Amino acid sequence: MNIKEITGRSLSTSNRILAEEAYNRGVTFEALPNKQFKMSYDKKSYIIRGGKISSAYNTRLAGKLTKYKNATGNFLRGMGYSSLENAVFLTDEVNRAWKWAEDILPVVVKPNDGIMGKLVFVKIDTYDEFKACFEKIAEVRDEILIEKFIEGAEYRFTFVKNDIVAVVKRVPANIVGDGLKNIEQLITSKNKQRSQRKNPLHKKLDMGEESERVLKKQGLSFNVIPKKGETIYLRNNSNVSTGGDAIDVTDDIQPELKETIRKAILDIPGLRVCGVDVLINGDDYHILEINAHAMLTMHHFPWEGEKREVVSKVIDGMFPGTLSKG
Repeated sequence: MNIKEITGRSLSTSNRILAEEAYNRGVTFEALPNKQFKMSYDKKSYIIRGGKISSAYNTRLAGKLTKYKNATGNFLRGMGYSSLENAVFLTDEVNRAWKWAEDILPVVVKPNDGIMGKLVFVKIDTYDEFKACFEKIAEVRDEILIEKFIEGAEYRFTFVKNDIVAVVKRVPANIVGDGLKNIEQLITSKNKQRSQRKNPLHKKLDMGEESERVLKKQGLSFNVIPKKGETIYLRNNSNVSTGGDAIDVTDDIQPELKETIRKAILDIPGLRVCGVDVLINGDDYHILEINAHAMLTMHHFPWEGEKREVVSKVIDGMFPGTLSKG
């Protein structure tokens, strides 16, 4: 099967798997102008824009609300759910933003409409660092979001139609010391492991500027030798796209919390498939953001734990007349 031929464009891994699943069930594809394509089966059809298949299952209003993190947070807090306080600033408002942030340090600095953990700077607590991160985002984005940093582990809850169908714990890019190798050598070893496993999702760790910044804040450098069993983080954000590990914990999450997150999504009209980033610390939770175009592959290719069949559930919802292969 040539997915590019039937859709008229290249697709990301998640979207390619969705397209393959749909095609195998008898869904027809029609290439359209501007790299769009149409998926149809029986009386159901969707126009796919930007190659984002799952996004077509959501309404445009739901997509717009979740695109902007501050709007999503305000909506959720208004509905009684726990979401972090934040504020949005324009590119020329770095000093105004710093005045807002000073009383709640450390903070997170990121694009208001960012994706895949790009340009996300975590645990910022000095003006010079804040200004440098703010200006780096301002070069490519119109709005910068500032929010309070809170300790905790980050999880991705994936919602399809009416249910939480899978959960992964997202661990920031890291290495574990053996008491012999330095951090640079441990990164090389883990990257070798990445290559050997041939996991198509998990990225190799890098030794670039952001890794160096995160290490420096811990009083470390690439030539330091960590103790045996000591975990060293190279990122503060936990995105798989920046070298993090996705660990399946679907069966370990408390049913009460799953139900709370499920209800939060159901309260957003027209949102039928999404990924919800949740910070958990003991009994406390905070919804960080909602991604209407979620990375589904982290459930199909976890670094640790059980594979979860999420793609088939999305196609079940989009085309209920087809038969699931999962």
